[in-house]
Amino acid sequence: MIKILTALHTTPDIRSYRTHSFENISRCMNNSEELQIIWLVYKPERIDTGKYTDKNNIVIDIHDFHNAVEAIKKYEPDIVWAAPTLNLPDFAISIAGKKLGIPVVGELVNEIFIKDNELELFKTYLTHFFESSVPTDSGKEEKKFMRRGRFFLYKLFFLLKTQKAVGWSFFKILKYFCILVKSHLTVYKNLHNPVFSCDVHFVETEKLLNTLISKGYDKEKLIVTGIPMYDSAAKQIQELEKVKQKNSKTSVLFLTHAMYEHGIWTKEQRDSLVKKVITELSKHKDKLSITVKIHPSSEQLSDYESLIHNIDNSIEIFQKGDILEYIVNSDIIITYSGASSLVYALMCKKPIIVCNFYNLKNDIFVDRKVVLACKNEKEVINSVLDAKNKEFENDQNLKEFIEDYFYRLDGKASERIAKELVRIAKSRSC
Repeated sequence: MIKILTALHTTPDIRSYRTHSFENISRCMNNSEELQIIWLVYKPERIDTGKYTDKNNIVIDIHDFHNAVEAIKKYEPDIVWAAPTLNLPDFAISIAGKKLGIPVVGELVNEIFIKDNELELFKTYLTHFFESSVPTDSGKEEKKFMRRGRFFLYKLFFLLKTQKAVGWSFFKILKYFCILVKSHLTVYKNLHNPVFSCDVHFVETEKLLNTLISKGYDKEKLIVTGIPMYDSAAKQIQELEKVKQKNSKTSVLFLTHAMYEHGIWTKEQRDSLVKKVITELSKHKDKLSITVKIHPSSEQLSDYESLIHNIDNSIEIFQKGDILEYIVNSDIIITYSGASSLVYALMCKKPIIVCNFYNLKNDIFVDRKVVLACKNEKEVINSVLDAKNKEFENDQNLKEFIEDYFYRLDGKASERIAKELVRIAKSRSC
């Protein structure tokens, strides 16, 4: 059995990019090499870890450790999986793993768009700091003054204590603090920074490989694999198509994304866009069937209920459930620039409308003409009409786009990563 320790912002029963990826990777393992995932969950309050722990999943709580070194020493993983980004808990387990001689791996994906206004991003972060809830709140927790800001400080101090535990000097800690501040303010125009490098990186595409090398990444630490999250989707789509629900109206799925929660938009921008889109769609609900699906862990259902039901309380809003089911049962997808679920919609050959009301730059989906761009609410209904005529089956743009940015989508990314994990674990035990 190969033991992997990783950090997670919510409990593993909630479907996320990382849980979905590990599900697919686990399926590619032999019985003698199956995975056991140690989930270091970081939430504002302690969780009942026993509720989520089983043979292949051990859930531990960040509050039970002073630093990441303690957690890794206690559970002795074969591999640490950490996103090579500015995310504080991931950075903490990365530097702790390296100090203890544990191989650290992570994934590097394509940049979807650029946002280059540091002042605007700083204002958004400042607003977030004083918020009384965090994006992963289920609504059951009692709101508290500056809850989000205090939780950020908790994660920062966890990182600082980890840096101290691995022997970093005061000046090195201060240097990296400045790097983190700068990285937060420039994250949407420079996502990939080699200062957060792992020992091995699973890279999304050949195209990205060359970009990373030019930015200073060590070529020997980069392995092109594709992204495991999409591997099981093709087969699942075929099964869902067989039982697809029929609707006499044109079914429109409004697929949201945590743009405000990630600091890309302000709350006012998020609220304004949602209200404008829903208002336009609801004017035509005699011909349109409207469904809203929000992010399963990074957005709050209560936010969308207050925004949308004040306009039309007949519109259904969902947070839980398999995103593929919602996409397959829809005729048209409306979403935002940068939404990760766009790939699933493309795989389903669905016409997609991207609402880019705030002129975000370098959206590869828009630039490569595999989606329709909608720049304001006046264009929403016309975009819906245009989307009904959009045909993807023989779209050369789509084929070339997938080849460039998603490494074939051949369903074998998990298999490629599984082989590397076995190799890494075996080389360490030798």
